[in-house]
Amino acid sequence: MKRFLKTAFMIIVFSAFLAAGAYAEDEPPEELPAEPQIDENGYIKVTEDTVPEENLNYYIDDAVEIHERIVFPESAGLLIKKGAHLQLYAGGTADIRGTLIVEQGARVTVSGTFLARENSKVECDGEFAATKSSDVHIAGEFINGGESTVSFGGKLSLYNSGVYENKGATSFAKSAEAVLSGNYVVPESGKLFIRGSVSTTLNSEISADGYVYLSGRLYNTGTVSFGKKAVNVFKDGQFVLGKSGRVLDERAEEKSENNKTGGDKKTLRGIDVSYYQGAVDWKKVKAAGIDFAFLRSSVGDYYTDETFDYNISEAQRAGIKVGVYHYCRADSAESARAEAKYFLDIVKQYKPDFPVVVDIEDGRQEKLSVEELTLIADIFCEEVKKAGFQPMIYSSASWLNNRLDTKKLSDNEIWVAHWGTLKPAYNGSYGVWQYSCKGRVSGINGAVDLDIAYIDYSK
Repeated sequence: MKRFLKTAFMIIVFSAFLAAGAYAEDEPPEELPAEPQIDENGYIKVTEDTVPEENLNYYIDDAVEIHERIVFPESAGLLIKKGAHLQLYAGGTADIRGTLIVEQGARVTVSGTFLARENSKVECDGEFAATKSSDVHIAGEFINGGESTVSFGGKLSLYNSGVYENKGATSFAKSAEAVLSGNYVVPESGKLFIRGSVSTTLNSEISADGYVYLSGRLYNTGTVSFGKKAVNVFKDGQFVLGKSGRVLDERAEEKSENNKTGGDKKTLRGIDVSYYQGAVDWKKVKAAGIDFAFLRSSVGDYYTDETFDYNISEAQRAGIKVGVYHYCRADSAESARAEAKYFLDIVKQYKPDFPVVVDIEDGRQEKLSVEELTLIADIFCEEVKKAGFQPMIYSSASWLNNRLDTKKLSDNEIWVAHWGTLKPAYNGSYGVWQYSCKGRVSGINGAVDLDIAYIDYSK
């Protein structure tokens, strides 16, 4: 009996052991965390489970997608290696507080929110493409390297603390909307293409020593400055100066030491109007930040602008400094004197703050020689001087360069017209620049010419 019990007990124990073994084989073994892949520099490979930690550096060497939010702390770095592609989808956020390096041959595509925080640094030598749905914020330093391409198709905000250094090629697509409050630098090697909308705020500056192309809209209330080697090309682009906007150009200073546009001087915002603008609300025009206006008084020796009396009295009443201009159709010395007399009979009862202008651009004057057209302008200006007014000549940059001998007219002020450019293509000095014919100003229905004065003639 004892032998039977002992045998039975051993059978039970052995059966239990076999059962336990069979159960263990059915249960999946507990998975241990995979060891992080570390490269020769000690950088940790980013995977879908990566949660970046402080004081560590990370790398991407293949395709990585971001659909949610990932934060790289101030002391952390991220390296996108050659051949790799980091794709940030709409709804995702990449919050860079440390350093991001994009190697040549690497790519970053942003369709979500990209934040480069204050004190962060982004160095791109590869490709950085922000799509139409992107929202990019730069408060740190963003360097577009010499061989890289950066494109913005959505929203871009460059904050006061931010610096964008455009050593390579940067383009703003037609869909782009950029607001620059920091410093945007285009060195000699840099190329900037503006096909969308770019606005600068009060304390911002675009400093260009390289190539700037504009076929979109640049609204400047800060400072746009050009170095001596800068090249700017406009193709139907719109350059608008806001109330505090300035344009500084070292190329102008180099061409002429006496160029009135050179140097860091306060500019005045102005418009020029005629009966084409209809009834102008001059109080609204003044409130919109307009400092001066040139008002058309007459054409030839036969027409007085029907809005002139109203415009000059109401503009001055609103506190706007006014000048007066006459559209000249003279084709001889005699007709120039006749037009000057007609013009002066209209304006002699007024006291304009700005110069009295002869507008030289009529088609019938194209047949005249340089000597003949210069004589007409000279006669008109002499008659204006005799009447006690300060004379000025208005014409296009092309006519001033090719159809008028401005050296013989150097005693007179110059008002140059050249639209759609960051600087008129006129080689002489000038006090006023008409830079647009498509301006919009509160108090005026429709388009109006926009001007900058580099001299306050009222003083």
